[in-house]
Amino acid sequence: MSDDQQIDLEKRLLAVALFNLRLLLASHIDPEEQSPASDAAWLAYSLHNQALSVLDGQAFDVTQALQAVERLEPRLGTAYVQQFRQAVLNEA
Repeated sequence: MSDDQQIDLEKRLLAVALFNLRLLLASHIDPEEQSPASDAAWLAYSLHNQALSVLDGQAFDVTQALQAVERLEPRLGTAYVQQFRQAVLNEA
């Protein structure tokens, strides 16, 4: 297996995991619920279309994906959103 194929499989694995988390946590998508499960559900929901893009072999706009996460700042908190962004962009 080539390095490119390995990377594609890694992306697919993570995309499948994210999409399945979205399905498993769907019952927690409730603006009134304040719990870690609800926070995870909203995060998975905000990124599930990008996961589907990966599974379809399509690119997606990382800036738009990060903006989707930023819209969750009232729920997740500024520190979490900043840490998420820094991790994605590989910033110190």
